[in-house]
Amino acid sequence: MFQDALFFLSKLIGPLSDPRTTLFATLAAGILMLWTPWRRIGRALASLTIVSAIALSAAPIGPLAVGWIENRIPPPEQLPQQVDGIVVLGGDVNSRMLRLRPVSPGHDSTRLIAFADLSRHYPNAKLVFSGGSGQVLDRTDTDSDGARRLLPILGVDTTRVIFEDKSRNTFENARFSLDIAQPKPEETWLLVTSAFHMPRSLSTFRQAGWKIVPYPVGYMTAPDAAFEWQFPTSFDGRLFYLAVAARELVGYAYYFVTGRSASLLPGP
Repeated sequence: MFQDALFFLSKLIGPLSDPRTTLFATLAAGILMLWTPWRRIGRALASLTIVSAIALSAAPIGPLAVGWIENRIPPPEQLPQQVDGIVVLGGDVNSRMLRLRPVSPGHDSTRLIAFADLSRHYPNAKLVFSGGSGQVLDRTDTDSDGARRLLPILGVDTTRVIFEDKSRNTFENARFSLDIAQPKPEETWLLVTSAFHMPRSLSTFRQAGWKIVPYPVGYMTAPDAAFEWQFPTSFDGRLFYLAVAARELVGYAYYFVTGRSASLLPGP
């Protein structure tokens, strides 16, 4: 019950940590005030929101924040000669679309692409896909369902793969995957997830008692990202990066306070 309560709490915190939610709420409040005696405050609030959105879309704050997160856990300079197992985390496929439409994962699916590539590089390694459904109400389509449909297209024999389909978040990814894989202390395992998600994932897996090698993929930023302004062609362009960074930073604090991560700023 305690973990269920934390899960529902995280679903509430997630949208509130998104700066786009704040901007939309303040803009809506400002517009509503235009039809009240407080229309001067409404004009000021709406104007401030628009200016803030333009500034945040033009400035590289979001990309630089995401780049800082992605660079916290570098990829291995050289892959191990021997790998006993590979764990990939779900979250980059739209399982419902894969069920309704042919070859339509809805995202870039770099985690599964890397997983497929590593499975060929290490033909004797154990393979674990970890991903249930993070939805609060409708849990019909799990990440594992989508992976079962997409992995054969990528050339992976799914009879090699152990599917963990109960996890709802990164903490449960670590806990349930550990129960399924039962890694031995001397074994070498790779953890595959998006680069922006790797610091929190790696810290959570290690907190669960798993010594695992990070293999970050799906980078959103270049390694030499510079402070470059950009003419905003849409409000959502760079605000998306800011939303990703804000969610992870809030996740760091949330996981540290709840004991799921040993570090407030997870690193190598």
